[in-house]
Amino acid sequence: MQLRNLTTKIIGKKVIFYEQIDSTQLEVWRRIEKNNIQNGTIILADKQTNGKRNTW
Repeated sequence: MQLRNLTTKIIGKKVIFYEQIDSTQLEVWRRIEKNNIQNGTIILADKQTNGKRNTW
């Protein structure tokens, strides 16, 4: 997924979306360990099955 008209230099240039995942934070760490993530990548999910239950 790419966002149009984004004016940031790094954050949000690459967005990865999952309909369902265990945890977006764990996915970030998995990708870091495999050296498979670009600086500024955002990982989003519609549903997390093992994520921290933050209420915003």
